[in-house]
Amino acid sequence: MKPSSPALAAAVASLALLATACGGSGDDQAGAGTAGQPVEITYWSWMPGTKEMAEEFNRTHEDIEVTFSEIPAGLNGGYDKLAKAVKAGNAPDVVNVEYQALPDLVTQGLLRDSSAELAKPVAAYAPASVRGLVTLGGRTWAAPYDVAPQTLYYRKDLFAKYGVEVPETWDEFRTAAEKVRTASGGEARILDFWGDDTATWAGLAQQAGARWYGSSGDAWTVNITDPATKKVADYWKDLVEDDLVLNHKAWSPEATKAVTDAKAIALIGASWSAGSIRTTYPKQSGDWAEAPLPHWGTPATGAVGGSSFALTKDTGKAAAAAEFALWATTDPAAVKSRLAAGTSSALPANEKLRATAKASFDAEYFGGQDIYEVAGAQVPAIAEDWVWSPVHNSTTLTLQTEFGKAQKSGEFWAAFQAGQRAAEKAIADRGLKLAG
Repeated sequence: MKPSSPALAAAVASLALLATACGGSGDDQAGAGTAGQPVEITYWSWMPGTKEMAEEFNRTHEDIEVTFSEIPAGLNGGYDKLAKAVKAGNAPDVVNVEYQALPDLVTQGLLRDSSAELAKPVAAYAPASVRGLVTLGGRTWAAPYDVAPQTLYYRKDLFAKYGVEVPETWDEFRTAAEKVRTASGGEARILDFWGDDTATWAGLAQQAGARWYGSSGDAWTVNITDPATKKVADYWKDLVEDDLVLNHKAWSPEATKAVTDAKAIALIGASWSAGSIRTTYPKQSGDWAEAPLPHWGTPATGAVGGSSFALTKDTGKAAAAAEFALWATTDPAAVKSRLAAGTSSALPANEKLRATAKASFDAEYFGGQDIYEVAGAQVPAIAEDWVWSPVHNSTTLTLQTEFGKAQKSGEFWAAFQAGQRAAEKAIADRGLKLAG
């Protein structure tokens, strides 16, 4: 079922109404400053390069001035900070929102229905799969910045050392994992899996055909325990049980050390991971490459992450805020300034900006490989019809806790079952309809 389908539109209409009841898209009266002064807007973000991007906007615009504030990452406190600010009446005008969090923030009434300002330009530059992530109830709530196909990063030198070909399917991946363990004398594994990372699991499930959330009539459906997800959970359980992969906590010092010490020679990431790999493992320059994610028989991938620029509920400066948001997502100067530090390799949703992104990223670390071409070629392979629910933020917290418990044993399926129960309860608690 596509994000724009009538059934899903009906299901999200209830959450959209909650937001528009207290934050609409009426005429903006603050399109110009007072007495020739620029309009001052505030912008919150935690994402790499966004401070530099705001500075570039201010350097090149006289009629609008952006005040940037760094906040904690979304689920690490950023979204809670936004909710409190909206309640207190001192929210920013613009905030970065991850796609998976957008329905949740809309449900809470934190964001503005920005259809009047953003719908037409977003339709002109964003792929349909990305537009669906910022369109709820037929209304546009944000301007998408990037798209994040899931990919495989691997050590070229160590794959060659152990005689391993880059796997194209998950069956080939298991064979490669066995070969790495044997050829290294048990010293190395093909991958550090990060089995507690909900975003990684969601991408893998999406690739396999899962659709965790959807609708039936005007009600939400939750299907985290569908057969496709079970297949993925069983696959990785087998690899963990058979000691073919490492399974450290995501982003932990132990995970970093495993890659630093060549105990893990590949990573599952997304288009944005190239920047973090280069920053985290600077001494491995020239050794890494990117490849499409192994698949189940037909080329496909999931999406992991990605973010948007959203106007908050009570901004009285919607015209200026929208101008900044659209500049940030459509202007080459915005991409260039955001990626200049080299800490990010985000793939713009706007295909016209990818050449600028490529030119802004030093490809020497990847041996001259055009990682933007590799990642960009995966965008059409992102499995379609994936939508997020208005309770995925809270569901994520439950899933991460349960995945953490399951890491050593590989009994991941119990975590998905816990996530199913948590999502169903959260939808009911939010006052939304739940199918069945």
